Amino acid sequence: MLLLSIITLALILGAYGALYVWPQYSLWLWAQYQQRQRYHVYFEVSEKLLMRPTMVLAQTPDLMMAILLKRFTALPLYYFGSAPSEPLIRRLCQQARIEFITALPATPGIILMSAAVYQAGFAQQLPLALAYLAGATPYAHNIMRFRTRAIQLSLYPAHQDTDIPLALQYLSVHAWERYVDKLPTLIETWLKQAKALGHRLSVTDSTGVKLSHYRLIASVLLFRRKLAPMIAEQQHIGICLPNSVGGVITMLTLLSLGKTLVNLNYTADPMALATAIQEAGLRIVITSKRFIAQLQQRGFAVDDLLKPVQVVIYLEDIKASITAREAFKYYLWAMFAPRVLLQNTLVPPVALSAVAFILFSSGSEARPKGIELTQRNIIGNIRQASMILAAQSHDVLLSILPIFHAFGLTIGTMLPLIEGIPVVSHPDPIDTSMIGTLAHTYQTTVLFATSTFLRLYAKAKNLTPEMLQHLRIVVAGAERLLPEVRTLFTEKFNKIIYEGYGTTELSPVASVNYPNTPSALHQKINSVGHALPGCMFRIVDPDTGIDLPSGTAGLILVGGVNVMKGYLKAPDKTQAAIIGAQGIRWYKTGDKGSLDAQGFLTIIDRYSRFAKVGGETISLSAVEQHIMTSLPDAELEILALAVPDLKKGEMIVLLYSGPMDIEALKIAVHHAALPNIMKPHKYIQVPAIPKLGTGKTDFAAAKRLCLASL
Repeated sequence: MLLLSIITLALILGAYGALYVWPQYSLWLWAQYQQRQRYHVYFEVSEKLLMRPTMVLAQTPDLMMAILLKRFTALPLYYFGSAPSEPLIRRLCQQARIEFITALPATPGIILMSAAVYQAGFAQQLPLALAYLAGATPYAHNIMRFRTRAIQLSLYPAHQDTDIPLALQYLSVHAWERYVDKLPTLIETWLKQAKALGHRLSVTDSTGVKLSHYRLIASVLLFRRKLAPMIAEQQHIGICLPNSVGGVITMLTLLSLGKTLVNLNYTADPMALATAIQEAGLRIVITSKRFIAQLQQRGFAVDDLLKPVQVVIYLEDIKASITAREAFKYYLWAMFAPRVLLQNTLVPPVALSAVAFILFSSGSEARPKGIELTQRNIIGNIRQASMILAAQSHDVLLSILPIFHAFGLTIGTMLPLIEGIPVVSHPDPIDTSMIGTLAHTYQTTVLFATSTFLRLYAKAKNLTPEMLQHLRIVVAGAERLLPEVRTLFTEKFNKIIYEGYGTTELSPVASVNYPNTPSALHQKINSVGHALPGCMFRIVDPDTGIDLPSGTAGLILVGGVNVMKGYLKAPDKTQAAIIGAQGIRWYKTGDKGSLDAQGFLTIIDRYSRFAKVGGETISLSAVEQHIMTSLPDAELEILALAVPDLKKGEMIVLLYSGPMDIEALKIAVHHAALPNIMKPHKYIQVPAIPKLGTGKTDFAAAKRLCLASL
């Protein structure tokens, strides 16, 4: 009876304390529960800013931001927004002196509102401050996170004449730069997540291999023990592996050894691949005998190109050297050892500024360049993208893009490992039968792909709507999403494609049409969406570098934590591609585009994909789009190219593959709503438009094919 009385008294005192003594702490616990996430908060806030009545403006303020700001002021905090529906939470807010308003309050205090509301007519003569919360998932999602996530609240003063929207964009970039500097490295972040998720599925592939998080940790421990003495003298280690469980284990193992990974594009031109090996100074390459044999069957003589390499390590040999006793011992170690001990073993003393990956550009237009991506670049881009993905507890990611491709590496592989999302891998993105089987078997919900592959899936008869019925997010990137692909895919699978934009130099994602949000706010057809959090676009004149007005097309500059370190052994190219301004490193993309008033980016074309015909500048992508629009039912794939012409400087040549006769195609184009200057001068039928292994068009090979056929 006494025990029951003590428990009752403790509950009463606890409830009283939560409501009347520590209401702000209770609110913070509730906010974390709403996000299904525990947070560790970093602050960049000057307490003096909130000692007097102040107007705090944010891009997307929420109650979490209000709760955090209240820590720094004894004044009442007015949040311009709707009150929570729960009576208890409203009561806690009242006790914490957080009030919800729809008009300016009579009593002075701290007013938190969005920049849009402020500019709509609620401005008053109060000191201004700008707030930004970096790292917090902006939308509640149904997944319980098992490890603490870092977030950062930044608060800076502003002036009444400040361009508020522009200042908030700059604040977001600067805040993310400082926020990412506080994050752990890739391998440490993965280990924390993997150790917490334990027996849950981590990664599987089409060979049938399945690894839980514990088994993946054990595999990395084993491979680390075997590989460490073999590669101790080399910093750059080449990888020639498919998108698979073996590829994941190898990458994590090398990261745990503090190495720089050079993911080789085994589908590249032999000369380009040889150049990559030479420029990266590779002496050691890790690959697979089975994979090399598969590449030989497909016509890629990678084994011949690896002959100059001093040491070629095969995964099969490492696996054969592992005994059952060793495997069991390390599995027990992964399962029962405290994370601190595992961290001492697996996490090397590597700085965030260290180069983690060297990826070579596709070479679709010119000689491939080695792109250096740091730990900071990759972890930053993962954090940016994960905020938009807003993972749910049932999510499973279908990974089809190769790990030598930045999209496949960062978003298709490292992101789900870091975020604890199960990964289902398949190395052949054109194997529609297996992709459909994997999607159906594992009920995959997230797919990242290129327009080329999505077109293939929409047309594949052995890939049925039932196989992809569980998909909730389909994101297209790496190349322009063709309108007909969007239509075909939506009609067949009843799934929306969210188009994004990025380059390898941007780690790679810069923007996307946001899923999980009201479509009018964050989605716009034929655009590549809004910049990721902590990323910013500028549209400038390509000749003068002067910023252009909204809606005017020009050179796209991208700033943010995801901008590469530079080009390998090419400081001149790095200096030409990256400029510094306003304390931000800006990457000159080489793409022409425009930003509208709502911040949606539209890509017009690459500057290299314009033809000069009789002094007129013609977009080759526009030519292709007009022709395909006039041939909605034709089973064609086309590519417009510009080649030298003695009379008009350049002429447009149309490469196409498909059953249509050349004369029939000419007649159709002649009657199309296309200005005469944009109509192709010559037509060349080819068996297939040249493609890279990622599905992107190989413009260099196409140009050679075109010139050889003229």
